[in-house]
Amino acid sequence: MSDPMQPPGARGATAGTSAPRRVGLQAVITSPSRSLAVIDGAVVNVGAPVRDGTLSSVSDSLAVVRKNGERDVLLMHPGIDKRPSRRERP
Repeated sequence: MSDPMQPPGARGATAGTSAPRRVGLQAVITSPSRSLAVIDGAVVNVGAPVRDGTLSSVSDSLAVVRKNGERDVLLMHPGIDKRPSRRERP
């Protein structure tokens, strides 16, 4: 049975695959009591292991993973470059 929500051109997982596909940061959920992120299809709480590191923090559109003293910043929309707008003078 095919998955109706699967993107066009995507292939389903086969029994012989060993490594999960890396898709990055998919969602961030924050509340006063906890923060978590969906990374590569897995729900991860702040402080939990992910991608051979530890999820150290999340904000509205990014998650920070610490590994070997370095930070890996995962962006919700990595292809968007945010810049301040320029106002034209009249």
